[in-house]
Amino acid sequence: MSSNGSSRTLNVVLIKPSRYDDDGYVVRHWRGVLPSNTLAAMHALTEQVSASGMLGPGVTVSLGAYDETVHRVDPVAIARRHAPRRPADLTLIALVAVQTNQWPRAADLALEFRRRGLPVLVGGFHVSGVLELFPDPTPELVELLDAGVTLVHGEIEETWGSILNDALLGRLAPRYDIHERPGLQDAPLPHIPPRYMRRFAYPNMATVDVGRGCPFNCSFCSIINVQGKKMRNRDPAAIERAVRDNWKRGIDYYFFTDDNFSRNPCWEAVFDSLIRLREEEGVRVDFMMQVDALAWKIPRFIEKAARAGGSQVFLGMESIRPANLKAAGKTQNKAAEYREMIETWHRAGIACHVGYILGFPDDTPETIAEDVRDLREVLEVDQASFFMLTPIPGSHDHLEMVRNKVPIDADPGNYDSFHPVMRHPRMTGAEWLTAYRRAWRDFYSFDAMRRALLRSNHRTYWGLFKNYLWYRAAMIEDAHPMITGFFRLKDRKERRRGFAVEGRLAHLRRRAPEVWAQLRAYGRLMGEMQDLWLQTRHKAPPSLWSRLKLPRLPAIALRDVEPSPPPIAALFCTAAFGLALVAGRTK
Repeated sequence: MSSNGSSRTLNVVLIKPSRYDDDGYVVRHWRGVLPSNTLAAMHALTEQVSASGMLGPGVTVSLGAYDETVHRVDPVAIARRHAPRRPADLTLIALVAVQTNQWPRAADLALEFRRRGLPVLVGGFHVSGVLELFPDPTPELVELLDAGVTLVHGEIEETWGSILNDALLGRLAPRYDIHERPGLQDAPLPHIPPRYMRRFAYPNMATVDVGRGCPFNCSFCSIINVQGKKMRNRDPAAIERAVRDNWKRGIDYYFFTDDNFSRNPCWEAVFDSLIRLREEEGVRVDFMMQVDALAWKIPRFIEKAARAGGSQVFLGMESIRPANLKAAGKTQNKAAEYREMIETWHRAGIACHVGYILGFPDDTPETIAEDVRDLREVLEVDQASFFMLTPIPGSHDHLEMVRNKVPIDADPGNYDSFHPVMRHPRMTGAEWLTAYRRAWRDFYSFDAMRRALLRSNHRTYWGLFKNYLWYRAAMIEDAHPMITGFFRLKDRKERRRGFAVEGRLAHLRRRAPEVWAQLRAYGRLMGEMQDLWLQTRHKAPPSLWSRLKLPRLPAIALRDVEPSPPPIAALFCTAAFGLALVAGRTK
């Protein structure tokens, strides 16, 4: 049944919540790094529903989108900005892509919007992971259900129009449990207005989930339960059209967010289309993808990835120790083959970024330090992202711990992969956290970054360099890079339930030393990155300085590496890095 009748406006407000830090403040940055693919997908899906007319001939959809990692989300201001103008109009709040560590913030926002009388939907991996594996909602879900919040469990490509229609008719269900996983062939590709991307360090980037699902059985992963093991994919022809159209708007870099692109049944068709675009039409986009540790053995995969524009691959390595891989159910990984795997990717000119989990049962501070050294010096991995082993809701690890009544942290906000949320058999929580922080510090030491950049090529140099700047900036905040941007912002009034809102003077006393320390740390980092560039610059493409249009910089670039430039030169180099890397003007 559609909502026919006189003219109406449905205001759909999509919000991607952030998370709280340990002091209860919302984590927000001046510039983000990784845009939300789910927010872009929901934006495109809402536009499709609006254009289809399925909501009725008299219904107009007004769409707003906020990513709290880079936008200030004030429920009072948003409720006022998107308020219904006529009695027949409706404003609907949709909190999307909510992960477990973001749940406390999402819950606070949902309750605040409900207090203002607005209908609220909440979906994402936390809701779907919990409801997929447990027969009843957990207490944090019940709290929102009791407040009249609607929970959405599952993927909504084929049901979003029906949910919006229910909202217009005033009959939203408490829960939507969508067990059928939709086909993606006819789903619109993720799309977000350019004004959103201007909040990110590299605005000429786009994301797309070319496919969903993963066929493997890793016990720590929630993908296989939330998205399933059966691989589904989008239409390669639609992706080709989008890449061509986006190129005209300046989009020249893509992140394929598939959990395992190499198992996507259309990987070769996508690569072939990107190769045609590069070689026949001059549409030379680059991309990063995530694959498993067996992808290098797939015939033609690496060769075509390189020709198609692949500049970096994220590999699900997880551990170099066979016992750890066995404990994680990751039997497809063969640690003895890792070196050959990395060398094969490198020969194709593609940088290797590995995911590495710390905290498997046999891990100790000593073995973790050994592993990090081997990643750098034996395997010659270019980049690593470290994660503390975390039983994420939706994973088999979490399910078994709950069933067996194993003590785990009750605070969802700590399930972010850099807080210990369970007991480890061979390390205290403090030892585990110290080993985790040391792993970042050791892997991203100056000498390690220098060696990796000297192994790079013109195509991968600046990608690695910018990632090193990003990761080292995250270390300043003691946060995980994948949920961190540049220059932390804190609003005094945006604080978690249970934390007092400080007075202006008290907040100033807290923030002034933090900001000063952050600025000093950034200054030291920029000086270090300047020296890193000076010692590796012969590997970089030559076009950077001409694009910056700063006439004195070429002279600085030609100076000898040792000693470092004097302060004035350092200032120019620091300005260059600020423009090129934070504003995102280098490729």
